[in-house]
Amino acid sequence: MDVVSHWFMGSGATHGRTKFWVAGAMGVLPDLLVFIPNTFIVGERPEIDENTVTADLGWYAWEAYQVTHSLVWMTIGFLFTWIFFEKRGVSRRLFTNDSLSARDAAMWMWLPWLIHIFNDIPTHTATFFPTPFLAPFSDVHFDGLRWSTPWVWFTNLAIIIVIWSSVFYKKKRMNTS
Repeated sequence: MDVVSHWFMGSGATHGRTKFWVAGAMGVLPDLLVFIPNTFIVGERPEIDENTVTADLGWYAWEAYQVTHSLVWMTIGFLFTWIFFEKRGVSRRLFTNDSLSARDAAMWMWLPWLIHIFNDIPTHTATFFPTPFLAPFSDVHFDGLRWSTPWVWFTNLAIIIVIWSSVFYKKKRMNTS
C-alpha cells in the first residue's frame, strides 16, 4: 500500500494543476529511485517482514534513500526545476493549468515528493529506513511506526479518502454552479 498511497496522496493534493500521472510519479519516485536500481545492484530482494532492517537491502538502498527522502535535496530539485521552467517554459503536457508561472509549476510538481517525505517521517522505524529529512546536514530522524501497524495503515487510508473526497466534492460543486 505504501507506493499506492504515495501515488494517490500526491495526485489528489495537486489535482487540477498537475496531471494525474505526473503527480503520481513524483509521489512514488522517492521510493522507486531507491528500490528499482537496488534490485539490479543487490540481485534478489529479501523478504520484508517485521524483523527486516535497512542493512538487509544492501548499501545502495540506504545511500539513495538519504538523498530521495531529504528535504534539502528535494528543495535543490525544486530550485533546478524552477530554473529549468524559467529558461525553457512550462510544458503543457505536465500540467492541467496553462497559466502557471515557472515557480508555481515547479512547486506543484514537487509537492507530491514533499508529501511523500512528510508521510514517511512518522511511518518508518529507526531500524527500517528512518527518514533522514535533513540529510546531508544532519542524520536526525524519528523512530516511527511501520506502515503495517493497523492504525497507521487505516489512518493513511483515511487521509487518502479525505483528499479524494475533497477533490470530488469541489468538482461536483463547480459543475453545479
